[in-house]
Amino acid sequence: MRKLYLFILAIAGVFTLSACSTMINTTTQEIELKSNPPNAKITVDGKKFGTSPQVVNIDRSSDHVVKFELDGYEPYETQLTRKMSWWFWGNALNGFIPGMTIDYFTGSMYNLLPEQVATELTPAKVELPAKKR
Repeated sequence: MRKLYLFILAIAGVFTLSACSTMINTTTQEIELKSNPPNAKITVDGKKFGTSPQVVNIDRSSDHVVKFELDGYEPYETQLTRKMSWWFWGNALNGFIPGMTIDYFTGSMYNLLPEQVATELTPAKVELPAKKR
């Protein structure tokens, strides 16, 4: 009976760890977005996400462009870059291939950096009318 219990426990462990990043990292990531002054319109990859400050939950599988816009201020744009997660290497515990394959196709093998974007918006330049001669 003890051997059966250990066998079931081992099988459960293999299935639990078979997609290490997917299980622990998930396929999306929360990114905190703040601006000073607040209430700037936020877009991520051209999609509206409301106003700052807020936390957005976005897909890990690709890089993203984040843009802040507020009337009277210069727009601010930055990129979130995907980097390989250390959790991805946890797949070594189960023989690499099953977990790495799942993590690759779900995008959970990545972390997005930076995890927080805080920007100081610059007031827009006001152009004075040209003088008449």
